[in-house]
Amino acid sequence: MAIQTIMLDLDGTTLTPDNKVTPELNDYLKKLSAHGKQVFVVTGRSEIDALNVLPDDFPAAGMVASNGMTVFAGKEKIFQSVLPDGLVRKLLVRSGKQKMYYQLHPVGGRRTILSRDKRYVIDQIHGEKPESVSINEWLSRRQAVLEDMVWKDRLTDEELEQIVKIYFFSGNVPTMRAWKNDLRDLQSEFAFDYFSSSHNNVELVGKNVSKASGIQILLDHYHLSPEDAMAVGDGENDLPMFRFAGHSAAMKNAPEHVKAQAEWVTDASYSENGLYKFLKHVFQL
Repeated sequence: MAIQTIMLDLDGTTLTPDNKVTPELNDYLKKLSAHGKQVFVVTGRSEIDALNVLPDDFPAAGMVASNGMTVFAGKEKIFQSVLPDGLVRKLLVRSGKQKMYYQLHPVGGRRTILSRDKRYVIDQIHGEKPESVSINEWLSRRQAVLEDMVWKDRLTDEELEQIVKIYFFSGNVPTMRAWKNDLRDLQSEFAFDYFSSSHNNVELVGKNVSKASGIQILLDHYHLSPEDAMAVGDGENDLPMFRFAGHSAAMKNAPEHVKAQAEWVTDASYSENGLYKFLKHVFQL
């Protein structure tokens, strides 16, 4: 088995529950890179959100960000897509009416919420963590709202035309399920797709855009084969790259339906340095 490319999800896979990369994992990825392996980050996060949690010396040769909406080869952006602005406008109205937590992710910018929605958004991340929400997602939401968010009184037409993705969150699973049903109905009006990394969230991307489509662009750029690639992840949004890559591994903490579609399942979870232990077992370096 000759794996040349390693494609890594971030949340629930590469990152610990407190959104860090362990020194052991970072050092081992640098060792793999020194032995000629290409390490790619493939994440639902925007590039800014990803770079904020990765070490400065993280050895990524490329990045697929925002579930395939943005692709970087090194520091060079080689692909960018945006959502239909009519869809963005409609969902901003619906989110405000239904008090749905959302984050807009603009091209090259920080996550944004309209100031008019600040009170109900903050209310949703206070108090105790809902049982259905992972600690990683809960801490990420709290950090986003309390520390990282850009609050805007209004968005210009130009800004509305430059939204890469929209992330929605609810601590109530039935509420999120109903929201997804509404999104499905909207697909008859606008061209877009959506993915979830947990039962508590959903993210909108462009039509026929996914982690797999982003990886295809990156592999073509470097003249690499998907048959020699291994994808590692933990969520539903990782399934397209599982199907695309020649090899796949689901984290121990992944849902059962995600594990069922992977070639391997790690012995340890993301809170137990599971990715480091798995890679060391596979590559024996």
